[in-house]
Amino acid sequence: MTLGAATAALCAGAANAQIIDTGSDASSQTRGGEPDIVVVGKSYGNSVGKTLTPLKDVPNTITVVDRERFEAQNLFTLEDALTATNGVTVTGIGSEDASFISRGFTINNYLIDGVPTLSFGFPGVVPDLFFYDRVEVLRGPAGLFSGSGNPAGSINLVRKRPLDTAKMQASAGYGSYDNLRLELDASTPIGQRAGLRVGLMAQDQDQFFEVAHRNRVDAYAVADLEIGERTTLTVGANYDRFRPAIQSGLPGIIGGLDGSEGRLLDVDRSTYLGADWNRFSSETYSAFVELAHRISDRWTLRATGLLVDVDRIDLYSYIGNQPVTPTNGLTTQIAFRGDNHQKTRSFDFNGVGSFPLFGRDQTLILGADYQASDYDSYFNRLNGFARIDVYNPVSPAEPVLVKGGQGATNTQVEQYGLYGQMRLSPIEGLTLVGGGRLTWWDTDVTTLLPKPLAPVGYTIENRLTPYGGIVWDVTPALNVYASYADSFTPQAAPAGRRRPDGDQIKPLIGDQFEVGTKLALMNDRLLLSLAGYRINQTNRLFNDPNLADIVLQIGKVRAEGIEAEANGEILPGWRINGGYTYTKTRYLEDANAQFEGLPLVPVVPRHMGKLFTNYTVQGGALAGASIGGGATVFSSTYGGNPAVFRADGTVATRSTIVRQGSYAVFDLRAGYRLNDGLSLSVNVNNLFDKTYYARLSSTGRGNYFGSPRTVFATLRYSLS
Repeated sequence: MTLGAATAALCAGAANAQIIDTGSDASSQTRGGEPDIVVVGKSYGNSVGKTLTPLKDVPNTITVVDRERFEAQNLFTLEDALTATNGVTVTGIGSEDASFISRGFTINNYLIDGVPTLSFGFPGVVPDLFFYDRVEVLRGPAGLFSGSGNPAGSINLVRKRPLDTAKMQASAGYGSYDNLRLELDASTPIGQRAGLRVGLMAQDQDQFFEVAHRNRVDAYAVADLEIGERTTLTVGANYDRFRPAIQSGLPGIIGGLDGSEGRLLDVDRSTYLGADWNRFSSETYSAFVELAHRISDRWTLRATGLLVDVDRIDLYSYIGNQPVTPTNGLTTQIAFRGDNHQKTRSFDFNGVGSFPLFGRDQTLILGADYQASDYDSYFNRLNGFARIDVYNPVSPAEPVLVKGGQGATNTQVEQYGLYGQMRLSPIEGLTLVGGGRLTWWDTDVTTLLPKPLAPVGYTIENRLTPYGGIVWDVTPALNVYASYADSFTPQAAPAGRRRPDGDQIKPLIGDQFEVGTKLALMNDRLLLSLAGYRINQTNRLFNDPNLADIVLQIGKVRAEGIEAEANGEILPGWRINGGYTYTKTRYLEDANAQFEGLPLVPVVPRHMGKLFTNYTVQGGALAGASIGGGATVFSSTYGGNPAVFRADGTVATRSTIVRQGSYAVFDLRAGYRLNDGLSLSVNVNNLFDKTYYARLSSTGRGNYFGSPRTVFATLRYSLS
């Protein structure tokens, strides 16, 4: 039997967890008929015998966005999926380089099938979800199975695998702004012991802002082979070619000389302050091999290797970080070319299993992983080569920019670690979870141009990342839990600065306490959860303005909040996914007293609600029809810094703050299954054509309108 799909290593919560069954079709079943499994740890479902733990019993907050929801909401990219995920805020200065904030911090822990990787983030691009069956999002520190990172959480993408039976799926979609997307996905067993799955996707679209265009082509292949009765070999490869336009967003209007705040521009949503020749082209090649061996019905060993190669060329004009005034919209433009190449490699080896103790099965995970990145970056920049009027933009002519010229660097990062975790139930209804990780982390940055310099390095050794949790079953359906986790984030001193004591800069340290409760209803098809958390992060850097060569590590910040979620089926055919989050962040200690008490990340709304629901008629004359909708509600947010005053009360630095008021955006969908293999659906996003800013930065740049109303129709065909 083929082993279940490897997944998340999402957090230090439990050995594994079973998805609340949402009634998704067989397209998500791997060969051998095993159910989808969310792995919170390193277990792989039925393949390890009696170690399955319901998602309800994991003492952390986790959201799963699966393929059924991808298709219902037209979630094409990871940015789409995270935009729809409770508790996550999407931000970023570059239009095609989104960042995802959870619990007040940027997520920088990524995994593929439970294997941590350094391949996400620049120069990598936001991935398309065509390759994947689901996305698993943990909120809070994820260091036990990921290593270094912010105390924000982790994102695990779970690959498509060969299916149990032959199946072909195809779709064609078309919508607003000439958005055309075509998909073909086919899987077939090969004899009794092998399987193959392949896919091809192409998408071409304009965007709502002027001249912007996207073109993407994806292809993948995954094959598995059973070697004997207990061993399975799986290999696969992905190819992604992405060619979009790129920009740096809109500026805002600078704050007043009286200290008053700035404000966002009131211009047409189609305003584009790049150039009509703005573009980048990236090609990403990914390959993996996985060998899994079942020692017994209780124990499984698994080794996975992952290689990712990214080539990316950025060529664009963008506005400088300069605000404008209500009457003067002129701002400078910068021409830029970046040539980037990155190779990453990852390896993970683990053993997962169960053993009897206290009359019950206990679970144990032991493993080691390795991550490395080798990144070359060449750039050429022309500062102030042109000017553009925000209120009447005209594209500047394209200058000649060649590879390299101004500068180039090589950055190498290497990280490896040993981890272990046990889930122990000493008495019925009580579960203790504990674990830890030792991590070694190293980086070297070498300047190649304009003049080669010796590498500048930074090393962290034997860094311990502990985890602990407790779950108490109040009833078989209801539990309460508490957990602790911490994280560390490497950081380096700014050029020319050092600690006063001469020691190496210490990493950022984050720790989280979380308490919560989970309730499973509707025969475990609906999961309700409620959690409260507090995260402290220390060792933040501060450049002493009076000492040009000194950096202090005196900063401390806090994030705390409440998250409530509902995921699953309320009734047969009626699905709900969504929740509410309350987030409060603030500076606790800072050398600049004016920041103490202010929000750490004011672009994160204090109150956030996200909901998607869909109902499919189960019988009668309307059987096969479905209708659904979604809502996103954000309280007011802002970006930028307040004005700085001199001792005499005059303004030394104007305010760069821009504010977005609270808003709500609604979506609607309808579908109909024409027969067993053919279905049609129509999605309308931003139903009431609400005008709002989806991303904020400051008065300088990086402010982006949310998309106007769009309509997208999809025809899907399935043959099995």
